[in-house]
Amino acid sequence: MSLLVVGSIALDSVYTPFGETADAPGGSAVFFSAAGAMLHPVQIVGVVGTDYPLGALKALEARGVDLSGVEQAPGESFRWKAKYSYDLASRETLETRLGVFADFRPKLPPKFRDARYLFLGNIDPELQLGVLDQVKQPALVACDTMNYWIHSKRDLLLELLRHIDILMVNDSEARELSGDWNIYRAARWVLERGPKMTVIKQGEHGALLVNHGTVFKVPAYPLQEV
Repeated sequence: MSLLVVGSIALDSVYTPFGETADAPGGSAVFFSAAGAMLHPVQIVGVVGTDYPLGALKALEARGVDLSGVEQAPGESFRWKAKYSYDLASRETLETRLGVFADFRPKLPPKFRDARYLFLGNIDPELQLGVLDQVKQPALVACDTMNYWIHSKRDLLLELLRHIDILMVNDSEARELSGDWNIYRAARWVLERGPKMTVIKQGEHGALLVNHGTVFKVPAYPLQEV
């Protein structure tokens, strides 16, 4: 069984009241792979520029992540810069430079097309649908999205919902997508459009899973330092 992720590979510069970092490996594909590899070997598809420190991905490879689907294209890597508030719950995006990611058209290596489990990272719904067309018979498809796509590509996103099993969004995105302030009704609104489950991420308050017969709430792990 294989676990495939298609998403962004970025260089993040993050500022918080407690510290900052510059050009750190980030992006949906990187974070998913780091977590997923704890449970199962992961295959990753994404694109980086010629300025990307490929050695930074070696830590993923050491965990069993297959990087053969990572393409290096001429140009600058996707870069994101943000500033977080004191409670770390809200942020301000200071800069987004898409670089080579702007022209990213995922092409799965042949050995990746048999993936049983697929995670579509936070990218254009048009690209997410294109990836679905390349995977032969996935047993489970999970998807992430964000408010930008909810507003700019809503019709394509609604079409995508018809073909996935799990939608993963945060609470504000669930409300924006459904138009309902109540988080439980928002989750069920998603279910009515195709997915079998909705997972709503709630930051320091944990996460909420809703399917057609169950509501499951898990708290965040308490930490003194983040």
